[in-house]
Amino acid sequence: MYLSSKTNIIILLYISLLLGFYFGEDSLGGAISDYQALNHISDKFDKNFFDTFLNYDKLGHRHSPVFFIIKSLLIEDEIIRRLIFLHFYILIPIFFYKSLKIVFKNSSRINLRLVASTLFLFPTVRSYSIWPDAHLMGTLFFIISVYFFLKFKYSKIDNFKYSIFNTFFLAIAAYCSPNFGIIVFFFIFEYLRKYNLGKKFLIIIFTNIILSLPFFYYLFYLDVNFIFNEVGWDIGDNLFTINNLSNKFIIVNSLFFFYLIPFFFTNFYKENIKSIQKKNFFISATLLLVFILLCLKFDFEVIYKLTNSGGGFFYNFSKLIIQNNLILFLASFLGYLIIISSFYYNYSNIILFITIIFSNPQLTLWQANYSPFIFMIIFLLLELKYKNNIITNNSIFSLFVYFSLYLLSNIFIKIHYI
Repeated sequence: MYLSSKTNIIILLYISLLLGFYFGEDSLGGAISDYQALNHISDKFDKNFFDTFLNYDKLGHRHSPVFFIIKSLLIEDEIIRRLIFLHFYILIPIFFYKSLKIVFKNSSRINLRLVASTLFLFPTVRSYSIWPDAHLMGTLFFIISVYFFLKFKYSKIDNFKYSIFNTFFLAIAAYCSPNFGIIVFFFIFEYLRKYNLGKKFLIIIFTNIILSLPFFYYLFYLDVNFIFNEVGWDIGDNLFTINNLSNKFIIVNSLFFFYLIPFFFTNFYKENIKSIQKKNFFISATLLLVFILLCLKFDFEVIYKLTNSGGGFFYNFSKLIIQNNLILFLASFLGYLIIISSFYYNYSNIILFITIIFSNPQLTLWQANYSPFIFMIIFLLLELKYKNNIITNNSIFSLFVYFSLYLLSNIFIKIHYI
């Protein structure tokens, strides 16, 4: 009976997505406008593929053309086309579940399915499934690439083929949404640790180079450089400024905490924080000083005014409640504690965190850019102490309550205030 009720929850979540499709749900707030504003691009590819492909940068968008090309190849009926994408994107929680099975071998399958199905409560997943977007297509191929990486990592034998599959699907993710491309440095670091500078590692590097050649040929040889066009929010000039780095550092850490809140009062969170106390005091103090200095350099207000949006949940919540950034800084610090503890636990986490920071180089920053990306990384790629303890009935209940409330509040705000 208990098992049946858990299965029914998953079915109800799928039905809720179909209902959202029927009523045109946009719990994210900008999915409909993005879809409508960019819909003409796929029409251009449909009418004149080569001219649109070779002059894509002149359209003034920094989204990859791959999504719009695929969209142009589908049936013209708008409703059916959107339904195709909606069911295509259901593969995201499916591959998330398949990946969870590898990492959490001792957890029950139904509990893992429930964790994976919480993605149906994410406004980004729901809105971009109902109103298709390139980000979610990139997310799909990213989670497939992670699945093959985990097959490689947790295999008892050397399954080299999975490293090639991982590389291949990550490349597809990057072609769909270029921000996923930088995560390759994390995977390369992991393969270097496994193979050193041996033959297999060189094959992986060579595969990455071959797969990236069409991208660089398109951007630089054909000079269709859509990434660095005029709508890139000074992506090239300001990428390495202390202001841009501070903004990303503070906001990204606050997003880590946002997705960790359901586990805040669990033994998992407490034990990881305690582990910092047992490490080198000088290093911990230095990392704390770095955090304080970055807080002092934080200034997202000018960037926020560019689009009147962005910054993530805690940035907006802090501005709304106390008209300053103190709540944001507190949330960011609590997320930062987990990140620091992960650095001590496994050095690969440092590379992973750096790639996350640089995965969205533009000055603007939305929580949707990192959703459900960070959530899946916490479960699958971030190495943490006691992580096997987070798949419990209590934590799953907390996940559903937390993300259900977040979804409902988003829908309420969009209906009554936007």
